[in-house]
Order: sequence, then C-alpha cells, then structure tokens
Amino acid sequence: MLAERFRPSEIESLVRIAGALADSPAATGLPPHYRELAQRVHAEIVDEAADRRSPAVSAVLGPRPGEQVWMLRIWTRHEDTTAPYATKGAALAELAAHVRSSWDNVCGQGDVPDEPPADDAEAIDLYYGPDGNGRPEEGFELYPGEIGRQQRSRVVPLKFVFPDAMTAEGLNRGAVFYAADDDGPSCIEVAGVLVFGYLDAEDGVVRVSVHLDSADPDHVVRPDGTVPLRVVVEDTVVYDDSNRYAPHPPVLEQLLDAAAEEQRVVISSVAVSAGLMWSCPDCQWANPRATERCERPGCGRRVKAAAIGSQAAALTPTPALVLEGPR
Repeated sequence: MLAERFRPSEIESLVRIAGALADSPAATGLPPHYRELAQRVHAEIVDEAADRRSPAVSAVLGPRPGEQVWMLRIWTRHEDTTAPYATKGAALAELAAHVRSSWDNVCGQGDVPDEPPADDAEAIDLYYGPDGNGRPEEGFELYPGEIGRQQRSRVVPLKFVFPDAMTAEGLNRGAVFYAADDDGPSCIEVAGVLVFGYLDAEDGVVRVSVHLDSADPDHVVRPDGTVPLRVVVEDTVVYDDSNRYAPHPPVLEQLLDAAAEEQRVVISSVAVSAGLMWSCPDCQWANPRATERCERPGCGRRVKAAAIGSQAAALTPTPALVLEGPR
C-alpha cells in the first residue's frame, strides 16, 4: 500500500489536500470513486471547522517494539566482531567457545591448566582474568540491546468486522503469487498477508512463514493491530489467534494417553464440558478442539470450527486485547 511509505502526519496532509481540491477542475478528471472520496474529505473539513466532527473510524498505532537480545562484542589484535544472541546464556556459550579455541594463548601461564575447564564461566575467567582485563590486546563486552523493527506506524480500524463470504471470495480470487527470485523465496499474497512456502536446505525442512505487517487494514486487521490467524497442518490446528478455539492443550493429551479406559471416559466428559474437546454429533467420540475431523476410526466427519466452539462458548474466557507488544 502507498500509505505504508508515508508518515501519519504526511497522510493527514495528503487527505486535506484532496479535500481542498475536491471542487477544483482537476477533480473532474478523477475516477468517480476517487472524486466521491475527495468530496467526503471536503465535507469533513467543513464540519471540523464548525466543530462538528464525525466519530473516528480508525486509529494510528506506533511502531512495535524491537526484539530484546544480548550483544556480544569480541576483539583481538586481528579482528573486532559484534553479534546478537537471543539469551545471555547463548552469548556466554559462544564466548566460551571462542576462549577454548584460543586456549593456546594462555595455557601454562601461572595457574592456567593445559586444557580449558568444562565450566563456561570458569574458562572465561581464566582466559580474560576475574576482572575481564587480564589480556590487554583482547577483550569482550556483553550488554543487552534491541533489534529494531521497521519503524512504521500503522492505521487500524476501530471497529473490526471480518469480510463476509462474498468479500472474502473476492479477496481470495485477487490473491497474487510471487515466484522465487534472487530477493527471496516464492510467496502468496492475499489481503496483504504474505505466506511464504519453501524448502529450507540449511535446516532440512519445508518451511512456511507468514508475514502480517502489510495486512490490509480495511479487511483483516483488528483494532489492536493483530490479524486473526489460524494455521492448519492436515486437519490439525497448530496455531489459532481467532479467539474462537485453541489448540489441544498438551497436559490434556498427556492425561488421556496415561488414562485407563474408565478414566478416559471421565476425563473426556469433563474436557467436552469445559470446551477443551468436542463431541462428534454422529458417533459421540470426544475429539480435541485442535482438529475439525472426527478422529474415531471409520467416522472422520468434518465439523465446522464455529460448531466446535459453540459447545463451550459460555465457558471460554474472552481474552483481553493488548494495543501493543511483541508479536
């Protein structure tokens, strides 16, 4: 979207420019829907001047916070490198690996053993000294940092209604496929959501990656800036952010696996009542809410997600919306 390339203040100025030009000769050359939009803006400017403002229908959310990391800087006579690590422990493990690979620089000096100790902290202390300044030409720094996200504000609707069947069909038919090239793997874009699917040779997996930052705010962005997303592998829901139903809790799976037949009947009955499982309308088999197909051998009936969730709607807590936070 073009709006993604401008700051909120610039978008506000462009809207006001459109309103100011709504009745000019230049506006007559615009397509009808653009001309109607400019006229609406002009009416809003007039009403605002008369202190008759319409209710807001959208809001601007600031850039999301970056990812907290630990920055490890290691320098020697020959190089000076800095790299981020997800945890402090991971950074220290990397520093200890560097120390062990350079152990020949200190082995045999004073009380330093010929081989580095197995304990990471002890190896680091012996190499650099207790105060970290035992080697004048080498050293390290370890400090918390933040990897910033793209600094971009987002416009979100204050009232969210997911597209109806006709609108959703139009958006689905308008999906665009981008073939893999030198800039990245292949992906599908639908309603601004990018879904990448490709072979990851480094990790030896088929990787599916969903990017939501460019999601269409007119159709799929909720007031808190998030997108209702459900990920299904075969018939199993592995991720659900729709507030309709959630994946099968691992603790319940463990209880059912360990239960005897009589215990399983009781656990399943309670789980269905609590909304953690659903009962097949054909065979009454208790199924985890993370699947939409009955798992009883020979049945396999598909049940819509809405029907699954309705069995425990009264018992399912409504999650509180959070305006901003890490995704």
